[in-house]
Amino acid sequence: MILHTLTALLLVLPALVTAAIFPPDTKVKMLDPKGFKRVMKNNRTSVVAFVAPWCGHCKQMAPEYSKAAGNLNPMVPFYAVDCDAEANKPLCATQEIQGFPTVKVFPRGGQLPGQKYESGERTSNNLIKWASRSVPNKIKASPNHDDIPEWLEKNIDLPRVILLNRDKKFPLLWQVLGNNYHKKIAFGHHSDPEGKFAASLGFTAREEGRFSKVIVYPAGSSVPILYEGGNKYEPLSKYFRSIVDGTADFLKASTEPPAKDEL
Repeated sequence: MILHTLTALLLVLPALVTAAIFPPDTKVKMLDPKGFKRVMKNNRTSVVAFVAPWCGHCKQMAPEYSKAAGNLNPMVPFYAVDCDAEANKPLCATQEIQGFPTVKVFPRGGQLPGQKYESGERTSNNLIKWASRSVPNKIKASPNHDDIPEWLEKNIDLPRVILLNRDKKFPLLWQVLGNNYHKKIAFGHHSDPEGKFAASLGFTAREEGRFSKVIVYPAGSSVPILYEGGNKYEPLSKYFRSIVDGTADFLKASTEPPAKDEL
């Protein structure tokens, strides 16, 4: 019994040691080869740090990396791989890891090659900027509302969603979602600070503290539907998944109270 317990402890010890270089409340998730493979199957921009528990530079980077992970969670997930663990060495060799820490971003999971971090000192701000810039932009920006009908018609075979907000630019959240659902949903953006375009569609009511609207056009339809759920990553992702898998009920208004606007 004692031998069995000791053996089990030795097997998990490398992961425990590596995880310990990150703060206890970190959003950084440790990956083994199977976990890495699962992450690469997703069409998401992800950041992976290849580290070793004895590496001084890894320990120095860990708090900054963890802070960046917390700031971008859950839009851009941050992971780490312990290259000192025997089971992970083939993975690290495949990724051509020759020094620690090596940080890579995978813009669309395994669909695009990983890109090494080469943007100066590994501070949380630099990591956040670098990861954010690495998210592929699949958003069709329409500064002129007269361009929207043409975009809708061009993508009529897909569900289309367009963000109307006060800003000339769309937020990172919208860019992340556009990348996640690329080729499944067409994403657009239009700056509508006075709500004129929304009003032209029949959506004039503005909830307190909510200045953005997500308009949905089902595949093959030109009839707009107002999304009434929360404007955060999780509820939007859940809603878009339901559109993709065909389970969305576009006619049923959300019974949940509006969340704080992040768009």
